[in-house]
Amino acid sequence: MLSRVVTAGLLLALAGCTNVKVEPVAPQYKISTLCIEENPKVVVGDFVAGVQTVLRRHGIDSQVYTAPVPANCEYRLNYTAIRSWDLSMYLSDATVRLYKGEQQIGFAHYNLTNEGGFDLSKLASVEEKMAPVFNQLLGQKQ
Repeated sequence: MLSRVVTAGLLLALAGCTNVKVEPVAPQYKISTLCIEENPKVVVGDFVAGVQTVLRRHGIDSQVYTAPVPANCEYRLNYTAIRSWDLSMYLSDATVRLYKGEQQIGFAHYNLTNEGGFDLSKLASVEEKMAPVFNQLLGQKQ
């Protein structure tokens, strides 16, 4: 009996769990281009590049800007992202918000519970982690 409890405990410790919360963009919004507000506090070096790759798969071009918002940006995205360290640095938490003007039209939050535990998939790229999140946020067109 004790060995089963220990085994179950080890399996729980090994399993990383990902929590994703999404408020998808309504289909009425036809986004073909958007502006990404640079967040200098984010030190996940490949975060913006990974997000831009995922956006291109959805047929969305993007440009990065430093505040204030350029006049030609109908849609904009802002983000926060946190990295953690194990064998290397990896994305453990991210939030993205999509706006049309000042109105928020979409929201997504990605979180690795317990920073991914011992699950080595936590070391996946930003693109691999954020693609399913953006698929939910923007719809499955890719």
